[in-house]
Amino acid sequence: MIVAVNLVWIAGCQTMESILAVQKPKASLAGIRFDEITLTQATLLFDVEIENPYPVALPLTNLDYALSTNDNPLLSGKAKLASLIDAKSSKEVALPVTVSYLDIAKAFRDIRPGSQIPYKADLGMSVDTPALGTITLPMTKKGQLDVPTIPKLNEIDWEKIIEKVTEQ
Repeated sequence: MIVAVNLVWIAGCQTMESILAVQKPKASLAGIRFDEITLTQATLLFDVEIENPYPVALPLTNLDYALSTNDNPLLSGKAKLASLIDAKSSKEVALPVTVSYLDIAKAFRDIRPGSQIPYKADLGMSVDTPALGTITLPMTKKGQLDVPTIPKLNEIDWEKIIEKVTEQ
């Protein structure tokens, strides 16, 4: 009788472990880089590698982000995401965040074009999982961010700038 109870208890524990061992998606921050740069703002891209273990597509819903340098906050915020990671696959997604130069200049007067600044990025990506509902995948990365140099006058696409100005 005791042996039978122990066998049921062991089987129950193994079943419980398999229930609790639900696979979760994984996300890691591969890096940060500058994308589009205008006269007033720049777009930073957070390159995030996402692994979807589920047999269905995984919707990305939100991104909370904070970027600091030398323990000084540079930017933070939230971004709505509208992307899917295919079933049983991995994908690198470039998540854009727009930063105004005025905000950067207020925080860091010593940042110069062509320099490198150390950064620490803390991100939380929300995903809508079929097994667990909406969960947040935390990510942290430290690295160096290359500040773009100012283009020379003959390198500027003046037609593109004029088009953008006249569109507004």
